[in-house]
Amino acid sequence: MNKKKQNARHLHSPLHISYLRLFPFFILLAIALFSFSLRKAHTDLKRIGQNLIFDTEDLGIRETSIYYRVQYGDSLESIAEKFNISVKTIEWANENIPESGIKTDMVISIPPVTGIVHTVKNQETIESIAKLYGVDPSAIRNYPFNVFTNDKDFPLTPGQNLVVPGGFKNPVRLKDVLGAFWRRMWR
Repeated sequence: MNKKKQNARHLHSPLHISYLRLFPFFILLAIALFSFSLRKAHTDLKRIGQNLIFDTEDLGIRETSIYYRVQYGDSLESIAEKFNISVKTIEWANENIPESGIKTDMVISIPPVTGIVHTVKNQETIESIAKLYGVDPSAIRNYPFNVFTNDKDFPLTPGQNLVVPGGFKNPVRLKDVLGAFWRRMWR
């Protein structure tokens, strides 16, 4: 018998065929073990992450606004870059900045993030404040340093300062833009 026929004959042996039938089972078992190990690693990482304590200074996160004395050569752009916020955020927080710009030794307020620091007034809700500044209410609720007396209802007290991350004063609303567009079209 030649070598090719001898090699081909063992491929049709009952033992070899039974291994081939079990092969999909072995693949499924390997996939199941791999997915189990991924899930276990994920839960272990979550557990480890809960035990890690970060200092807010290490992360570059500030809890509240700070006051900054303008140095010689400072501009709004350089200060914004130094504190990793937008120029508009600084302008909104300091409405007393003259038209001529900032001057050396002027003290300005620097918010913790790009956005607005809002002082709560009577009858305001998180939803009304979010609508006022064009953000999602969850951005205000989820900001880690906004403090609420009850984390379920998120009640506000007049005089309370809230950070509105990503908020804009006088945001452009789509309905206002479309309304102006339609008014021009039908004149």
